[in-house]
Amino acid sequence: MGISYNSRYIVCNSNRKFKPGRTHIYHKLMNNFQLTPSPNPRTAIKQKIRFERSCRRILSQEVIKPGAVSSTSTKLAAAKKGRFLFLPSQKFTTSLKHLRYKKTVDIPKQKDYNFTIPHYFGNNMNTTNQPKTTSNTSIATAMTSASVPNNEILFTVAPYNPTPDMFIPLKYRDIIPPDPIYDTFGSFIIPGSREWFAYMYQLDLDTRDDCFRKADEANFAARMDELYAEGVATRLHYKQYQEERSRDLADLRLQEEIRTQDLAIYHGTSPKNVKYRQRQASDLTNWSNSYHNIMSNCTRPTLSKYQKKKKKKLLQSEMDSFFINYPKVLSPLSLKVITTRSQFFDKGNNIPIDPYTSDDTKEIETRPLKRIERTFDHFRSYSTPKRSRLDTLSALDSEQAGSSQ
Repeated sequence: MGISYNSRYIVCNSNRKFKPGRTHIYHKLMNNFQLTPSPNPRTAIKQKIRFERSCRRILSQEVIKPGAVSSTSTKLAAAKKGRFLFLPSQKFTTSLKHLRYKKTVDIPKQKDYNFTIPHYFGNNMNTTNQPKTTSNTSIATAMTSASVPNNEILFTVAPYNPTPDMFIPLKYRDIIPPDPIYDTFGSFIIPGSREWFAYMYQLDLDTRDDCFRKADEANFAARMDELYAEGVATRLHYKQYQEERSRDLADLRLQEEIRTQDLAIYHGTSPKNVKYRQRQASDLTNWSNSYHNIMSNCTRPTLSKYQKKKKKKLLQSEMDSFFINYPKVLSPLSLKVITTRSQFFDKGNNIPIDPYTSDDTKEIETRPLKRIERTFDHFRSYSTPKRSRLDTLSALDSEQAGSSQ
């Protein structure tokens, strides 16, 4: 609800006589109430509503005697009963129920309890003149030297020094209590005495395991601090690496944007379409190179006449040897004529139906650099095709090569 307060434990007044039912050793003091709302307006409104609801719940339990009226004291009494703080100057104490003195008529002694109790200061413990002077020491020390008569002896007490001015073993130096030491009967132990060394020896035995445990805890804490420092350094290094990497990536992106912008200006387009324009130019270049290579090496050059004759003789010899070895492969002449060329007879004349071109004619009509039409479909011409060379009887007087028969 945005509230804060202080709470601490205090010792009950030991200078008064204990009464039955009021033997508590410690009280809990609660004061310094502060209400600090949240900077968030909505949260502050909710905190205010909850605080007002709590105040109504506590103040509704206010007890008003017959004939009296509600007052500040009755409201504070209700708040103390409910252990509730709502004013900055408000304070109250509550007793600790589980810690009590056993006897109310005698001075409390440490030996009667199994836990440490606060030291008891009585008013009528000594009646000599010297304690009176000693009890006024704190007042006398506050006075100036001019106010003290020369013929009056002023008794003072030296401040308590827990470490005696003598050789002390190292194992005792870290465990010397800063407060005065008393034995089990409540007697003061002088630092440096035999009883003091006996007490320190027993204290060393009792606290040795605790010292070892504290040393281990200190080593563990130091190791944890070291690991934590290493972790912090590692995280800092990784953070620096991430920042440097982010800066490098930002620089690369900026350089890429500049390069893309320059390419877009060079190709005359926008940065969005520059990659498409580059791919288009690359594809057109590759197609042009492929077309150039194909057109430059359209048909392999023909063989020379000597090579042709040599190859022809070789084929002829191989063919003759083949027919000699396999005579049944040859067909009768009549079947050969019928199967090789379709013929019809016109008034007793044998005329072939299909045109026939001899090998010599094919060799003469070879065009090695002629474009092959089926290779390039986009150059196809839809005009009237060339007239085919027919080996007919009507072309016997032409100058073209005739049949090989």
